Amino acid sequence: MTISDREWVRRHLALADTPVSAEEAAILGMLTADTVAIAHYARAHRVGGTAHDDVAINLGKEGSVVWGTGQRAPFLDAAFLNGSAAEALDFQEVLLNGRNNGHAAVVIVPAVLALAEQRGSSPDAVLRALRSGFVANIGFGEALGRAHRTEGRGFRTTSLTATPAAALACAALLEADLEAALAAVGIAACALPAGLLSAMSPAVGSYSQDKDLSVGFSARHALHSALLAHAGATGPEAPITGDKGWLASYASGSADTTYLDITPEDRELSSYSIKLFPANFGCQAAIRCAIELGQKIDPSHVEHLEVRVKSSSAQSLSTRAIDNHLAARFSLPFAVASAFVRKRSELADFEGGAVADAGVLEFMSRVEIVGDDQLEKRHLELGIFPARMTARGPDGVLAELAYDGPFHDMSETEVEAAFAAKLTSLTGEEIGGRLMAYARNPAASDALALLR
Repeated sequence: MTISDREWVRRHLALADTPVSAEEAAILGMLTADTVAIAHYARAHRVGGTAHDDVAINLGKEGSVVWGTGQRAPFLDAAFLNGSAAEALDFQEVLLNGRNNGHAAVVIVPAVLALAEQRGSSPDAVLRALRSGFVANIGFGEALGRAHRTEGRGFRTTSLTATPAAALACAALLEADLEAALAAVGIAACALPAGLLSAMSPAVGSYSQDKDLSVGFSARHALHSALLAHAGATGPEAPITGDKGWLASYASGSADTTYLDITPEDRELSSYSIKLFPANFGCQAAIRCAIELGQKIDPSHVEHLEVRVKSSSAQSLSTRAIDNHLAARFSLPFAVASAFVRKRSELADFEGGAVADAGVLEFMSRVEIVGDDQLEKRHLELGIFPARMTARGPDGVLAELAYDGPFHDMSETEVEAAFAAKLTSLTGEEIGGRLMAYARNPAASDALALLR
C-alpha cells in the first residue's frame, strides 16, 4: 500500500538530517553553479523575462543577491528574479527519467539560496536542503507521469513537480517540524501557479516570456509557502494523493502512487544532467552529431540530413518559424542546421541576427526530423534523449553518427572541462572560476560567498 503524504514528507525531511556524500555534493555543486551562471548571463544580456526586472521590484543593498546585478532584493523577490533568469536561456539541467523529465534546479536553487542568505545558513545545511528537494522532485515526477502535457493539455512539469519539492527543501532549511513541512508542501501544491506550455506549442509558436516568468513565480511561491507554513499556516492532510489533491487534479490518468513508496535514499541524483549546448535537451545529442559531422563534411555536399529522435521530441521540437531566440532553442531543425553549418553550438548562435542567418536557414530546408518509436521506447526505459543522424549526398550516404546524449562516451575529465568552459562562456573567467571552485567543493566553509 502506498505510504501517506505525511510519511512521504517525513522521509524527505529526515533525509535532510543525514550527511551528504562527496558524490552527491559534487552533483549538487554542479547543478547550483550551472543555475547561477545561466541566470547571470541572461540578466547581463536582458534575455527574455529579465528585460522586465524593474517592474515592481526594488533592487538595492539589502536582502538576497540578484545574480548578475551585484545588487540585492527582498528575498522573495530575489527568488522570483533568479528563477526567471535561470529559465531564460533554456540552458538549464534536465531530469533524465522515462516517467518524467522536467527541470528542477531553476526553481529549487533560487528558492533555497534566497532563503539561505536571509537566514545565514551554513553550506552544509544548504546542501542537505537541496538534496531533499532534488530527491523529492524525482518522486513527484515519477508519481505524476506525463499525461499532464499530452492530448492538448499543457501543464509545465517544472511548475507541477519542482514547486512542492522546493517548498519541502525550504522547510528543511527552516528546520521545520513534520506538521510545518507537510503544510509547506500542501500550500505549495494546492495554491500552485501552474504554468502552461502554450508559448512552446509548435502549433501556436509564440515562444513568449511567460515561460521565464512562470519559473520565477514557482520559485517565489515555493519559498513563500514554506515561510507561511513555518509561521503556522496550514494545508490539507493529503495534498498529493488525496481526493481532489495534486495528483487527482494534474495527472490526467498517468498517476502511479507506487513510486512514492521508493525511499529517498534509493534515489540517484546522477539522474540529473546539465546541458552542453544552449538549446532544449531534446536537441542536445543531435547538436553534437551535427557539429562532428559538420567538421568532416562541407555543408554544400549534403543534399539531405536525416535526424532521428524520439517521437515526442520530433513533434514538440518541430517548429521552423524562427522568430526569436526561444523559437530557435526549441527547434530541432534550426539547432541542427546551425551546428552543422557553424561547426559549433554557442550562445551567440541563438541570439540577435544569428537566428536569421540565411546560410543556416537554407541548410535547415535540407534537414528532415524523423520521429522514431524505438528511440521513444529507449527514452521511456532509460530516460535518455538519443539521436541518430545520416548525411546524404548525390551518391548516397556520406556519413552517419549516433549519440544517446550530449556527454555520451565522454570521460569525467572531458565532462568537467566542458562544464568549466560553459561557466566561463556564461559569466567570464573570474566569476566562472569562482563558480567552478564552488562546484568542486560546495561543502567548503566559504562556498556561499563564492556565489555572491
